[in-house]
Amino acid sequence: MNDKPDPLKAARDAATSGQRFSRGLADSAQQIWLAGLGALSRTQQEGGKFFDALVEEGVRIQEKTHAYAKEQVQQAREQTEPWVEAARKRTNAAMGKLEQAFDERIARTMKRMHMPSQSDIRDLSARIDALAREVRAARGSTAKPRATTTKRPKPKP
Repeated sequence: MNDKPDPLKAARDAATSGQRFSRGLADSAQQIWLAGLGALSRTQQEGGKFFDALVEEGVRIQEKTHAYAKEQVQQAREQTEPWVEAARKRTNAAMGKLEQAFDERIARTMKRMHMPSQSDIRDLSARIDALAREVRAARGSTAKPRATTTKRPKPKP
């Protein structure tokens, strides 16, 4: 018995092992290639379905978001409405007081300037109309009476 290893046998064993390794490697590469082709095919077949499912999910999320935003706006409106109404009432009241104060101030100024008021002008106009009727009656005129209402410019406030 020979304790020395046989170099020829070792070379044959290495060659056989290398062949098995390269066959295994080629088989693995082939399987990886086939798996990639299968994934591509499945993606092409089911990709449209997947895309449609994503669109449907997006629509559902958009509807939820829109409903939530609408609800938040409504709540904000309900919470601010009493405050807005109170502010509107205060503003209207303040404007009314301001207008009244302005009118009173103008009236006092016109009085200091000895300008006639609207009621003074109405009274005067009525007195002129009455005097005109008396003059016509006193003359006994048969002529056509002139119109008693004349256009007067409106007094500027």
